[in-house]
Amino acid sequence: MSTSLKYPNSTSLAPAGEVTDTRGVSSNGKHEMLSGLLLEDAMVHNAVHKMQNPIDKMFFLGFIAGIWVGLSGIAATMVAGGIPIEVRQQWPTLPKMGLAFFFPFALHFIILFGGELFTGNTMILSIGLWNRSIPWRRALVNLVIVWVANFLGCLTCAVLFSYETDLFIAEPYLSYVREVAYTKAKGHSWINIFLRAIPANTLVCMAVMLGFAARDSAGKILALWFPVMMFVIPGFEHAVANMFFLSNGLLYGSPITVGWLFFNQSAALLGNLVGGALVMATSEHATNHWTSPIPFERGHAAGTLTAGDVESTRKAKENRPVEEKRQMRDLVRTRSRSISQRKEPIG
Repeated sequence: MSTSLKYPNSTSLAPAGEVTDTRGVSSNGKHEMLSGLLLEDAMVHNAVHKMQNPIDKMFFLGFIAGIWVGLSGIAATMVAGGIPIEVRQQWPTLPKMGLAFFFPFALHFIILFGGELFTGNTMILSIGLWNRSIPWRRALVNLVIVWVANFLGCLTCAVLFSYETDLFIAEPYLSYVREVAYTKAKGHSWINIFLRAIPANTLVCMAVMLGFAARDSAGKILALWFPVMMFVIPGFEHAVANMFFLSNGLLYGSPITVGWLFFNQSAALLGNLVGGALVMATSEHATNHWTSPIPFERGHAAGTLTAGDVESTRKAKENRPVEEKRQMRDLVRTRSRSISQRKEPIG
């Protein structure tokens, strides 16, 4: 593989079941979750692994992910669309709750079984780029191929497993499928869709990050579930999810066109890119590698300690004369010996 692909601070990958610390040293200690640099290193590791996949495998994994999204979309639509129209109108949050409960299974399948999801890759590859561990051209190729493959997977699922099986041919399903597609395509302006797409992928990428942090299957499932529910309930725009819902609506006669589908995709895709690459990847990297250019000064209030004071105190302690340090150690040893030699009176 190209020498431009590297895993920072590590010369090899840790065996399965082991964890690497921030220096890349393998440890058999059991970690319930990863955080900080450990978490970032795990995502960089994954970004490098994605770059090592040949293009045909990238496409295959992206297609599989599209199938998972489509199947989860079918199940979620069956639950949400099965609510009577009168109830949906009176309790509009109820179908959203049904949709939000079942749709996260798509991410469960992708993370646990395998797959390449465009929206998750915007964060993972951006973290790899921030750490200078992957080439940007290869990352761009991955995003384009995975987006196309996700789209074809969602479209295939909509045609074969939704439309050809007549799952939503009758009411109240039919009106719900058409309404969802129409609302996503024509119900909002371009900038509205773009802004709704930013928190959508921020939450999806948070779910992916929590999935990396969790070290067992049960933890991953729970970690992935709730952030996805949070983006579904408000109706935020997720480009890959919309691939299925818009395609499904078109097939079932929603009054939209293919042009409206790509109108939604253009805004949702760019918004998702901002949410994944800028909001999540950049903030995660900045949190772990923050270097402040702002000098600290003593606070105005009496007795207030600033970071500069703490740093000065630390340096002063480090620069104490060696003899003073030795005397302090001897004093501590003498005091400890005196305490240990005390004898309690016999009762």
